[in-house]
Amino acid sequence: MSLSKISIALAATAVLGTFGASPAYAGSPQCGVFTEDTGTISIVTEGTQFSTSQLLNAGRFSAVGPQFGCWTEIGRSDEIRGTQMYSYRITDPKGQSNEFGPYGIQSGGFGSGAIPALHDGTWKVEFFTVSRDNGAKAFVGSITFKMDP
Repeated sequence: MSLSKISIALAATAVLGTFGASPAYAGSPQCGVFTEDTGTISIVTEGTQFSTSQLLNAGRFSAVGPQFGCWTEIGRSDEIRGTQMYSYRITDPKGQSNEFGPYGIQSGGFGSGAIPALHDGTWKVEFFTVSRDNGAKAFVGSITFKMDP
């Protein structure tokens, strides 16, 4: 097998594979279309530039089926999941921010959120851990992505 075919195969596995707290994603949020099932995320597509109209026409802003959003690994150990939750903040292209959570960390060790990115422009999503004991927040990571018409 040639090097280019191996690279393509590895890229396809990373994008179309199942995410269950892979070290490659630790603290590095990703965006795209995904589904959640029993503690894992199945990634359909990921990237940093998307078409609002294509995602809308495909029903990716719906609560049913694969949806558009962002996710990040937080940690799969019982200790982390027992002491931490997660939240995320979305900042739209106009600079308006909304925070969601805290939520329990999925059994696969990740946190995720559907993103209603219906406006064109650059968006930012930041993930935080939240202590179950005292509510203290710690930054995990962020990602920016662009929505085109």
